[in-house]
Amino acid sequence: MSFRAQLVLEEQRRLFDVWLDAAAGARMPTRQAFQPKQFAALLPWVSLVGVEPAGDGAGDPVLKVKVAGSQLRDVLGIEPARQLLCPLAQGGAGTFLASIAGGEPGCGAAYVPDAKGGAGVMRFWLRLPLGSPEAVEQVLGLDIAVSRMRAPDWALQRIAV
Repeated sequence: MSFRAQLVLEEQRRLFDVWLDAAAGARMPTRQAFQPKQFAALLPWVSLVGVEPAGDGAGDPVLKVKVAGSQLRDVLGIEPARQLLCPLAQGGAGTFLASIAGGEPGCGAAYVPDAKGGAGVMRFWLRLPLGSPEAVEQVLGLDIAVSRMRAPDWALQRIAV
């Protein structure tokens, strides 16, 4: 199955298509080739995470949130930058590290119940690496929460509730 076929939301497919076009056949686009004006409507749900080598040259790279869209607070909570980099959170640091390690896009979803145990929402994420052919320098993230009613049944079946 192609990566695009795994994307549930139209917003994810739109951003992936812009990323793919900017790559122009390369493994990934450079940050300079990837222009935010091409996906301006999605900017409130976008994050940009910088990648720096580990201080000792070994271990995981150091991640730094450079941009956190204004709507990420509604999706992730009070401190979106902290949530994005949390190693234990679904859709957190591990998703960025996987895109860095493989130089490939990543996506996923998680069910987020409401405080009363009701229907809750589905959180969908997309991770797109940016950089040179030799290294990932940044990862663009898209995190959107939608009503479970909007999520297709096949997407709900993939997630352990």
